[in-house]
Amino acid sequence: MTTPDPYSQSQQPPPPPQVPPPYVPYPPQPYGYPPYVPPRPTNGMAVAAMVVGIVGVCGFLGILALIFGNVAKRQIRETGDQGDGMATAGIVLGWIGTAATIFWIAYYIIMIVFVGAAFNELENSDWPTSDWPTDDPTWAITLLAGF
Repeated sequence: MTTPDPYSQSQQPPPPPQVPPPYVPYPPQPYGYPPYVPPRPTNGMAVAAMVVGIVGVCGFLGILALIFGNVAKRQIRETGDQGDGMATAGIVLGWIGTAATIFWIAYYIIMIVFVGAAFNELENSDWPTSDWPTDDPTWAITLLAGF
């Protein structure tokens, strides 16, 4: 006896099994880590400019912050160090400190001139200072009665 052919003329053979597409690997990666690049050093004059600028924002140290900041800017341009922002901060704070110092010096000079003029006016005026009734206990009442 013969077994019937499962794939007879009336039936088609089953489709072939689905084969997944071939594996596509990622592109090759360079192995290892990138080389270590040390950070650029920070300019010491820039740090000094910022610190002196902060300390001397209302004093005479602002002039030093200006000097340190400008020297640091020049050094940073030449060497490529970090610290450009700190040097700029030192310069700005130095200008603020210098302006504040000039303001206070001018203020004190003007006040000395005005106070000196007031004392000069008191010395050269004809105010009655010898007639002041200091021995009389009722001098305050007499003085207030005039008002």
